[in-house]
Amino acid sequence: MNIQLVESLVEIVSKLTPEDQKLFVSKLSQVNIITSSTQKQDNLTSAEKVAQFQEWLSKFPKSNVSLPNEALRRENIYDDRGR
Repeated sequence: MNIQLVESLVEIVSKLTPEDQKLFVSKLSQVNIITSSTQKQDNLTSAEKVAQFQEWLSKFPKSNVSLPNEALRRENIYDDRGR
C-alpha cells in the first residue's frame, strides 16, 4: 500500500475547485466501474458473457436504415478504373 501517494493525491484533490473535484470523482468512479466489471467478467461462464453482451447491445437505438444490395457490390465500393 502506498500511503504517501494516496495522501499526496488527497492533498492535490482538496485544492481543486468544487467543480473540478466533482469531475475528478466522476472520472475515478468510472475507472472503478471498469475495473470491477472486468474482474466480474473473469468469473462468468461463456453463456453469461453472451447474455451480458446481448443486454449491452439492446441498449443501443434501433434503426431500420439499411443499404441497398447495390451499395455492397465490390464494383460500387472500390474505384478500379485506371488500375
